Amino acid sequence: MRNLNQQGAQPAVLRKLTLILVGLFTVAAGGCSGEREASDGTVFNAVLLPTDVVLSLACENVGIGSETCVLDDPENPFATTTIIEFDVNNPDASNKFQLADSIPIGPSGAKARFYFWATALARRQSGENQYYTALALHEVFDANSNGLEQDEIVRAQALKAYRSVLDNFFGSVVVFKCFECAPNLPPDSPDIPQFAVPLNERVADHLFRPESTATPVYPQGFRALIPGGGINALDRLVDWGYAYQPCTDLPACTNGVITVGEF
Repeated sequence: MRNLNQQGAQPAVLRKLTLILVGLFTVAAGGCSGEREASDGTVFNAVLLPTDVVLSLACENVGIGSETCVLDDPENPFATTTIIEFDVNNPDASNKFQLADSIPIGPSGAKARFYFWATALARRQSGENQYYTALALHEVFDANSNGLEQDEIVRAQALKAYRSVLDNFFGSVVVFKCFECAPNLPPDSPDIPQFAVPLNERVADHLFRPESTATPVYPQGFRALIPGGGINALDRLVDWGYAYQPCTDLPACTNGVITVGEF
């Protein structure tokens, strides 16, 4: 897939916002010690993000469906963060993807990414939030595993989260805007082309072909949740009650189909 950006996310604007926040925080943190005067400038409440990759699950179904225990998890840095979902009637009110994109990329941000998306899911159950929670768990599993030892607890949770996309949000999509398709238009232009990506097939493809999770940071993709992938993933999907016909138009992978099985 080409370098596309999520509906509502505007990376150029976000980078500017991040720099402004960092700059203001630096000003606020510097200077004389002691109590602040009203004229000292804006004081921001910083969110300290975890950078380790050891994840302790707050409850059995954290990050799954309607479970909200993540909101009471003392390790969750986003428990009190306001996450505003995209609203077609008020698109400028959304901040979800701006916040998500501010989390460091790579393994150092994997655990924080899970907490962010699990928090979003706990507050609004949607296929989009469930999918990104599952993807974050997959990333944590990859980051906390190696050739000799793998994080079996997070592996199982990631599989549950992917299955929840199918069981609870079958037919959900993620809408992307193709900023590269209209480089001369401003990021907030309504004329930027957009399209929907079915999450059913994305989930199945991530299990069948782990390299489908590849990004510039993870060029090989995340390690397989189901050892061997391929036929073993198809077998697991059958156990879950689904049949997957893998895509044949690689690398685009747009013609895979997953259906509810009638066995």
